[in-house]
Amino acid sequence: MSYTALYRKFRPKTFSEMVGQEHITKTLKNQIIANRVGHAYLFNGGRGTGKTSAAKILARAINCLNPKDGEPCNECQICKAMLERFIN
Repeated sequence: MSYTALYRKFRPKTFSEMVGQEHITKTLKNQIIANRVGHAYLFNGGRGTGKTSAAKILARAINCLNPKDGEPCNECQICKAMLERFIN
């Protein structure tokens, strides 16, 4: 029996699952849709505000083979590999 920390178990897998960060998720999704992704991003904020979750979703969405409206598909080979590595 293995222990999984709560922050890993309940981490959102898409921008739409993130709560309380609509202004950030909308900005990131619009950049992915427009194919104008910056070369660096600085995620800033207190503990538990979604910095790591947003960064992981952004990484999947940028590398996704078939993103849907700026969201990662979570079904392609790249998304599945990243979910397996970073979520579990």
